[in-house]
Amino acid sequence: MTISTLLFFILGIALISYGANVLVTSTQNISEKYNISYFLSSFIFIGLATSSPEIVISILSSLDGKSNIAIGNALGSNIANVALVFALSYLFLMKSDLSVNKKIDKETYGFILFLIIISLLMIPLLADGIFTFTESIVLIAAFIVLIFLYKKLYYSNDSEHKKTISNNHKSGLTIAFVTIIGVTLLLIGTEIFLTNSILIAKYIGVTDYVIGLSITAIGTSIPELASSIESARKKNIDFIIGNILGSNIFNFTIVISAAGLISMAQEPLLMGDLIRDMIMILITLICFYIIIKNYNYISTKILCFSLLVLFVIYQTSLYEINI
Repeated sequence: MTISTLLFFILGIALISYGANVLVTSTQNISEKYNISYFLSSFIFIGLATSSPEIVISILSSLDGKSNIAIGNALGSNIANVALVFALSYLFLMKSDLSVNKKIDKETYGFILFLIIISLLMIPLLADGIFTFTESIVLIAAFIVLIFLYKKLYYSNDSEHKKTISNNHKSGLTIAFVTIIGVTLLLIGTEIFLTNSILIAKYIGVTDYVIGLSITAIGTSIPELASSIESARKKNIDFIIGNILGSNIFNFTIVISAAGLISMAQEPLLMGDLIRDMIMILITLICFYIIIKNYNYISTKILCFSLLVLFVIYQTSLYEINI
């Protein structure tokens, strides 16, 4: 491992972070200009864009015959998104910020329910340690159903889910151009980061699945982290929640599906590892729901700190480090 590897590793992180910050600003502009709710705009634009590194990794890894990196990255990113990104972002919020949203609306409940269902669905789909073409089709179909249900149940109710303020005077072309720049920086940074993080991990001597769960999962969660912290700084809780839900749903339905569609050769994953990781995902989802539903300042801080500690313990266990 050379110094240049470490320098490019840091450069990739920097590009990802800056691209995410550009994306948050663009998403807010889109929301204000086109009168879209902050939750929905963050779910679609931030959630999908910050999942683009995972999507790229899934495609590149699968084409290279290493789809286990893609699967590990998707599962690990979903864990990191809640236990690291969401928890850390909420620690930046003050007591007055948490009182802004009095309750969870039906739109958010619907996406939370879908994420729980799709998480449980992953257990039988990955039971044999291999993700197949057919199983990818099942996930894609589930995603299509989600979009259909949203359009049917929520999209027509403009008064409840859309913003009432539309005073953004920036042109749509300008907003689109800045958004493309942000996403491009994310993708370039991801490619640089992926290449050098794998070199570092191989130097340490870990498996492809662990690389996906740890180094690439944390690295590709940096866009979500940067976006969520920026949203917390602007006291926009809807952006934080929408970002996490969108990213986690896209990680399951697109990232893992891409791995199954592309890769034909795949080494079976160990059942013990999958059980450990799915338990982590379900625990973090429960904590996520409790935190956004409660809005109690003290219990929120305690749960967020507990999630961070749990995440550290989980990551060290991947490398069999005793702490």
